[in-house]
Amino acid sequence: MATPTSNGKTVLVTGLGGYIAGVLGHLLLTKGYSLRGTTRKAASIEPLLKGAYGPYAERVKIFEVPDMTVDGAFDEAAKGVDGIFHTASPIDFSITTYDEFVTIAKRGNEVLLAAALKAGPQLTSVVVTSSVVAIIDAKENPEYTFTESDWALGALAQAEKDREAGVQTPSGRLYAASKTAADQTMWRFRDLHKLIPNQQALFRLTTINPSVVIGPPANLASHPSKLNETLAPLFSIFSGAATSIPPKIGSGSFVDVRDVAYEHVWAYENAAKADGQRYIACEGFGPAQAVADILRYAYRGTSLAAKIPVGVPGEGYLGFDAETGDVGDVGFLPGTIRVDGSKAAREMGFKYISFKQSVLDTAKALEPLL
Repeated sequence: MATPTSNGKTVLVTGLGGYIAGVLGHLLLTKGYSLRGTTRKAASIEPLLKGAYGPYAERVKIFEVPDMTVDGAFDEAAKGVDGIFHTASPIDFSITTYDEFVTIAKRGNEVLLAAALKAGPQLTSVVVTSSVVAIIDAKENPEYTFTESDWALGALAQAEKDREAGVQTPSGRLYAASKTAADQTMWRFRDLHKLIPNQQALFRLTTINPSVVIGPPANLASHPSKLNETLAPLFSIFSGAATSIPPKIGSGSFVDVRDVAYEHVWAYENAAKADGQRYIACEGFGPAQAVADILRYAYRGTSLAAKIPVGVPGEGYLGFDAETGDVGDVGFLPGTIRVDGSKAAREMGFKYISFKQSVLDTAKALEPLL
């Protein structure tokens, strides 16, 4: 297939070395955009430039941003761009302090948005990668369905209270607090600068809030130890490194990385419709037991299948065929909270990649690491 010519537009993706950012950048390049990317160290992008981004290398420019909390950190990279995708944010669950997680996430948004104000009049849209953890919070109703109208205010309140008391907040709650605080920082900025329709909007603002993300990466990691927080559990099941079924991550809601990338690009290309909106990226339920069941059935009769932990087939989800061992459409059990990603599918006009298909595609991409 011929490499598409430039469409004349230049966009910035912060944190380009990240999982979502890598797939997003590749999608943008295939659509003809020229790509600027920020990273802490330019050398970390070399595998992408030599791999998936290779055919488009003349349209890629990398900027080193060692510390995104420094005033002006994104100014040079953002100057003259038509769109900005801000994906850079702490997602290291070994981080244990408020300042390392929450303060940096908030400050990163502030610095990025300040750069956007100076980028030039050609900038039409800023799309920020948030997370569903900025939405999910404690609810008394065990079957509550979370939508874009919900906020994880409890997590933020806990993190702030723990900080004052000198108590360590659990990493998962700290991550939720960081995303909630960062989102609120962005929306306050929008209100302050009147970035709204019919009031001399400078540019449009949108957030994409993905649930747990799997799916083929733009470039395969050089070693299993370098897989990100959401691909590593799947690989541990696939490779047999896990001797039991890992616990679910958060609510267990799931989305494919390719759909996350699509939502970002749609929000940019439909900036007037997406302005001021939060969009959950979630296909449905994706528990680890279903991962094991799907892979064991798909690779049945091979040495790979023999290594996959069995657990209790079909436990914890709907969609397992006990007679054949196959898995169909995976669903939440009654009595569990769920996340609704239908707004994005409905407004953006696409159908989510199913959990089963995503698991199979991810496993295929990870086979060389076995």
